[in-house]
Order: sequence, then C-alpha cells, then structure tokens
Amino acid sequence: MFDTANTAERNAATAEAMNDPQVGDRFHEMYSFFVYVVFREKDKIVTLEASPPCTLPEDGTLKSQTVQQFQERFSYGTIDGYWVSLCDRGNNVEGWMDAAKVEAANENQS
Repeated sequence: MFDTANTAERNAATAEAMNDPQVGDRFHEMYSFFVYVVFREKDKIVTLEASPPCTLPEDGTLKSQTVQQFQERFSYGTIDGYWVSLCDRGNNVEGWMDAAKVEAANENQS
C-alpha cells in the first residue's frame, strides 16, 4: 500500500478517534463492515456493528467495551494502526441503541 498524504491524514484522524471515541463516530473496513459509536460514558463505550447489506440500526449488533478494548479489537496488533478507518464524526445515532435492543429481543422470541 502506498503512503500518500491522504492516507497519512486518514490514519491520523482514525488514531485520534480511536483514542477518544465519540457518539456518532462511524468507522468502516473497505465499506464492507461498519462500526458506529452509539454510547459513551467515561471509559465505557457501546458500538453498533453491521455488514452490508443492512438496515441500521435494526441489523446491527451491540458491543459493550472499554476504550482500551475498542482500540485492541481493531488494532493490527503487529504494526501501528487499525484495520478500520474513520469515515466521519457526528452522525445522529439517537435511539439506535434502544432500536437494536428491541430487534435483538424480537429475534430471541422467534
């Protein structure tokens, strides 16, 4: 992979967001896997994760973790960086956590 100015900027933005994830942050892996931060309180975050084709938030899976666990899950591990990239910040994800919980409860009743 070639290191370009855009790559360096994207990697820096991703690292910044991984160190301080905020509600509404959206990450992707080649647009085939999406991660939205839907809750943050101190060191605890909840993400909603899904792979296309999907309808969000209904098709997402909730994952609760600390910021450190979040970083470790998406870190390459052997080299610096993350296997997901920040798409954008500030998405409106209000109500997504509750909608995903309702959908999961409905699936468990089937």
